[in-house]
Amino acid sequence: MSQSTDESEAVSRRTFVRAGAGAAVAAAGFPLVTGTAAADYGGWLDGVDGYEGTVDYTGQDEVTVTVGAGDGLSFDPVAILVDPGTTVVWQWSGQGGQHNVVDQDGAFESELMGEEGHTFEHAFESEGTFKYFCNPHKAVGMKGVVAVGSTDDELVDPEGGSDSGSGGDGTESGNASEGGNSSEGGGDGGDQAGSGGVDLSRDDLIGAALGLATAIPLLSVGLGIVDLDPE
Repeated sequence: MSQSTDESEAVSRRTFVRAGAGAAVAAAGFPLVTGTAAADYGGWLDGVDGYEGTVDYTGQDEVTVTVGAGDGLSFDPVAILVDPGTTVVWQWSGQGGQHNVVDQDGAFESELMGEEGHTFEHAFESEGTFKYFCNPHKAVGMKGVVAVGSTDDELVDPEGGSDSGSGGDGTESGNASEGGNSSEGGGDGGDQAGSGGVDLSRDDLIGAALGLATAIPLLSVGLGIVDLDPE
């Protein structure tokens, strides 16, 4: 079994365990927090459009982020992981009015511009987490993150895949796009497609059961089955 297959099954198992507890808590009417942004970036990216994890650009000397993506009020990618010494180039799309790029701790700040093709760049020499925003549109969630060196957030492959590790070297993810590797072990791929299931371990099932055990009392209270204020 290939490493990419192992990683996919690991992600599927985590999804199963989270879903077991999450569905019951949501049914009880309690808020359900998804993703890892609140934990990893202190809630900085809560509600930010387009955020689905940190895109892994380690191994690259220069990375480009679009300013004014989507509806014109987003950065794309929202969060990125780079190596120390990498230069990040922000490039304006010309959409959404005038924007700037401002680090919340003052490490960098661009001028306010709306012209398509305008660029601003900054070289990140030291490790750390740099949270930034567009000053005119910060209130509507135009924010981003540059993680340098490492991050605890779930990593996303630049080509659209997912890597559940943190702070990886960014080299193995590229194998998925190489034609030669796609044909290797084709039989295994066929077996996987045919089964369509997830091989859950004993620990996975125990984790899901514990999640449900925690959620059931909440569900009972939410549905009025258990009265916490008896007469």
